[in-house]
Amino acid sequence: MMDKVKKYVKKIIKILSLKELQILPAYLSYNFVLALIPILTIIVIVAGWFSVSIDSITGLIEDILPSYASDVVIPAISGKEFDFSVGFLNLFTFILASNGTYAIVTASNSLYKVENSSQIRDRIKSVVILLLIIGLLLFLVLVPMFGGRILELLGNYKLFSNVLDEIVLVYKIVKWPITFLVIFFNIKLIYIIAPSIKVNKDETTIGAFVTTVIWVIFTAIFGYYIKFFARYDLIYGSLSSITILLIWLYVLSFILILGIVINTTKYNK
Repeated sequence: MMDKVKKYVKKIIKILSLKELQILPAYLSYNFVLALIPILTIIVIVAGWFSVSIDSITGLIEDILPSYASDVVIPAISGKEFDFSVGFLNLFTFILASNGTYAIVTASNSLYKVENSSQIRDRIKSVVILLLIIGLLLFLVLVPMFGGRILELLGNYKLFSNVLDEIVLVYKIVKWPITFLVIFFNIKLIYIIAPSIKVNKDETTIGAFVTTVIWVIFTAIFGYYIKFFARYDLIYGSLSSITILLIWLYVLSFILILGIVINTTKYNK
């Protein structure tokens, strides 16, 4: 039994030692940061449809996020109104960001030993995967990392005051179970659609489970560390938010790739 475990671990380490997979997490984290620009713009546009002022959005961001993070986010969403140049910039940025998830598709095909695949179909899949990952990252920020803070603000603004205590109680009970399930099923979906072959969904369960567990644990520890211990702002000033964001995204990207490697070990004998 121990020999099988050692052989399995050695196989995973050997695959992860490939230069392409060593570079991929950094490449992914960079592209995920790029993807935040169009997402922030969309948030402002949608808020405008519901007659929510930018001042209200920036005020909420200042209340929720630490100062070193809000100092970078607010300028990105409080600039000029949406026009053709802004739209073109966001479209171009999103296309660039999809190159990161296209690399996931390419790496999956390589690990699953897929020789021929449709580049157009792979590009479409890369956009879908990017949207799934962005949704997951936003979920992690809004629910487990800053969900408690958001509920505190609702209390300060006397919103849902009649049922706020019940909402807080339910949030504390279901926060981590819901977080685990949302991450697990989305990661599993990514692992199923990434390669250009039909993958049995049961073959992605172990990788998705490992990725989900580490994502949840790391997000919890990292969120706690940022809240109580991180003092990057003393060294880097306003750049500290980017530093912290990149560290978080790099680790999540590495674990995402690790899950793919775990799923494909039987294809790499």
